[in-house]
Amino acid sequence: MKTANIIFGSTTGNTETVAEMIANNMDGYDVKLVYVTDATNDTVKDADLILYGCSTWGYGELQDDFIPYYNNMSNKLLSGKNVAVFGCGDKENFEDVFCEAVEMLKRKAEGCGATIVNDGLKVDCEPSDNEDAIIAFAKSL
Repeated sequence: MKTANIIFGSTTGNTETVAEMIANNMDGYDVKLVYVTDATNDTVKDADLILYGCSTWGYGELQDDFIPYYNNMSNKLLSGKNVAVFGCGDKENFEDVFCEAVEMLKRKAEGCGATIVNDGLKVDCEPSDNEDAIIAFAKSL
């Protein structure tokens, strides 16, 4: 069976909830959830697919716990890896930077040689309001 590791950061719990929903709906994968501060190089090396989950804070910024990991992402680690990205945001109050963390992570991973496997998932506000989109994202992987 293929393996997928979901590396996520969550301040309010919304991104963690989305990560769990994705994990529970990924067919054909053995899925492991890893909080970003606990992620190691082996977390990436040992998986067929890496999913990054990060909410957007402030004016288009990464969730605080994700920043050190983001700064250390490298070609050595991600080159040739399949990557998908998801995140939570607030479209009503921050429409011009809605889920910018998703775009930042996609650009960084791609710049490090990863293959981005889809457009990413952007969750507006509460995960429960986006259940169908989250499940569809998980099943598309």
